[in-house]
Amino acid sequence: MNEYVSRSDLTQVDRAKARAPSAVPAVQPVTAQQGVDPHAGKPHEGEIGADLSEDDLASAAEYAKVHAKVADILADLRSAASAPTIEGAEAELQSLLPAPIILVPLPPASREAVESAVMLGKRIAEQASYAHAAQAHLKRGTVDQLLSTGN
Repeated sequence: MNEYVSRSDLTQVDRAKARAPSAVPAVQPVTAQQGVDPHAGKPHEGEIGADLSEDDLASAAEYAKVHAKVADILADLRSAASAPTIEGAEAELQSLLPAPIILVPLPPASREAVESAVMLGKRIAEQASYAHAAQAHLKRGTVDQLLSTGN
């Protein structure tokens, strides 16, 4: 029960004895070698997507398509051959955004359930425009305050 240990029971530490520093092996210089495949540690073409699911690959492909379309729109905007307007480019970029989808319950649902789903969908659509506008026009002080309170 008593955790008290007297000083006479403790072993003495010899601080006068110097420790030898641990040796670190020397680094060998890098030289070019024949017959060594520089791509030995990299996966081959057949192994690249082996651990990815079909959904992951489809998502990555869709992401790449969107990036390619955005790059095309920006390239057209920069090129001098065609004269697209900024509004046209903005409209093309807006068309890339996914459209919101509201699911309405199928029939055996009551008429009230369908009407409430329609009303809810309309309210969500109205509030979405406010959210988009608010996110697009944040003041610097608001952002700083949100970031400082988030920690």
